[in-house]
Amino acid sequence: MPGMTGYDLLKKIKESSSLRDIPVVIMSSENIPSRINRCLEEGADEFILKPVRLSDMSKLKPHILKSRCKEHYHQEQQQQSDCDSNGSSDSTYNSSNNSRKRKAADDEILPQTTRLRH
Repeated sequence: MPGMTGYDLLKKIKESSSLRDIPVVIMSSENIPSRINRCLEEGADEFILKPVRLSDMSKLKPHILKSRCKEHYHQEQQQQSDCDSNGSSDSTYNSSNNSRKRKAADDEILPQTTRLRH
């Protein structure tokens, strides 16, 4: 990458309020534990060694699901906000009902993930 290291890019992404929730996956051919650990400590969600294998793709699934769940959550919050501003009388019921659905979805969709340390 000309003009910027991968560490610099990772730092900029994690410092940005509009980008920080995007999962960051580092891919490198350098199998150097100190560099891998630095990436993970600075906020990378996953580190994959090149050449990428098909089995590595399964490591990405939890991060994709997490992103989709957050996206869905933000859409629900916006809809709830719209309902509240319109004075909907059912907003209390809808809010508690959506909260229960969201919790159930979070428990089902978001598996506990761990970061691999090499």
